[in-house]
Amino acid sequence: MKLKHLLLAFTVPVVAFLGSCGGDSNDPKPTISLTAGANFVSGDISVMSDSMLSFSISATSGSGALSGISANYSVNGNPAVSFKDTAVNGNSVSFVIKNRLAASIDDIVTYTFTAKDANGQTASTSIKITVIPPTAPLVGFANQLVYNTLNVGFENAYDLNKGVPLKTNDNATRKDLLDKTLTGAAQFSKIWGSDNNGKFVKVTANDYTNASTTTYLYNLWKANGANALPQTAILAVGDVYLVKTGQDLPFNLYILKVTKIQDLPAIGNHNDYVEFGYKKIDD
Repeated sequence: MKLKHLLLAFTVPVVAFLGSCGGDSNDPKPTISLTAGANFVSGDISVMSDSMLSFSISATSGSGALSGISANYSVNGNPAVSFKDTAVNGNSVSFVIKNRLAASIDDIVTYTFTAKDANGQTASTSIKITVIPPTAPLVGFANQLVYNTLNVGFENAYDLNKGVPLKTNDNATRKDLLDKTLTGAAQFSKIWGSDNNGKFVKVTANDYTNASTTTYLYNLWKANGANALPQTAILAVGDVYLVKTGQDLPFNLYILKVTKIQDLPAIGNHNDYVEFGYKKIDD
């Protein structure tokens, strides 16, 4: 019995000693914040890829001195990439961290900044950056044609990137517009799909008139893209569609307007077509 009490007497001080090493979970945490300013990013924003971002960091210790400041970013929730990890000293520090944004259009980049103090306590703050395309002018093309696919030898598809009509045996990945008249159909379907997983969403005549830059098309897609489908409805003169091609391109949005439809009523006469104009990035 005496031996048992003796062992307990030695155990209690050892536990107390071990508990005193490192940070106590009850120690006050440091604070860290981003300072707003004309040249600094301090909240969620949308910017172009390759932009140089500047962050004004302020951190204060909770107890003891600060020991380090770190910064990282994560693209679309992927593992974080560290771009700053520096030792500091003092109860309060302020400095500027810069990073060039490297991501693709529509990526969401989460930046996280962390302060650590001498007691091992940490605090973090994060912001999200949405990557948008650079603003570039659009150029227009008029009087383009997509023929009934049953008219053998005619152009029944179209490459919006290159601005050229395509035939049945041409590369499928380039076919942003493709007539969807079925084999054996008696009449022209007047419906477009694609051969590269493109998407279509109907917008307004005013959108076609007002579309002059890539930024306009990007914002138009953000507002309407959730309703996009793999093919159009039955086309009519005056219809305006926003098209997102399945081609692997830096900018993949187009806006087009149906200007004429030739739909011949005679069964077996497949000289039908849809005429359209469209706008694309000026590259």
